[in-house]
Amino acid sequence: MIQQIQHQAAVSIPRPVSALPALVHQALRDLKPLSRVPDEQIAAIGEQCGTAEIAAAIAWLDALARDRREVHDADRTALTEILRLQDVLHGLLCRVPCRHFETVAAGLKSPEWRTRIHVAIALDALDRRAAMPHLRRALAREQDNQAGQVMALTLARAESEGA
Repeated sequence: MIQQIQHQAAVSIPRPVSALPALVHQALRDLKPLSRVPDEQIAAIGEQCGTAEIAAAIAWLDALARDRREVHDADRTALTEILRLQDVLHGLLCRVPCRHFETVAAGLKSPEWRTRIHVAIALDALDRRAAMPHLRRALAREQDNQAGQVMALTLARAESEGA
């Protein structure tokens, strides 16, 4: 039995562990229920994000989008918490180091249209010029009207500003 446990430990491949949930919950811990996390705090957390945290943020946004479909508009407490978490995660994606641009851009392939909207806006905030080809490709395959409108508006603004 001990040999089997040692063998399993020897062949297991470590997965990157994201610190994102702990960072977000710490930021929300001392806030009043309807308060927003200060921009400086979101920026500080965003600067700490690496590939694992960005992937975790996108996966978390996907889960929140699924939760949002299940929550009735009358359940204000649950809806408020979902929206607050989405706001924090969106802010983080807008403030990650630019070297992780491609990792954020991968979120445009999310199955959740709400996540794709957050990612499109985050790409625009990170680097408008670099976002344009990603947004064009995403817009060409986009099937959700709302996500498509956000991508089209983001592209139009970038093109009008000569980005």
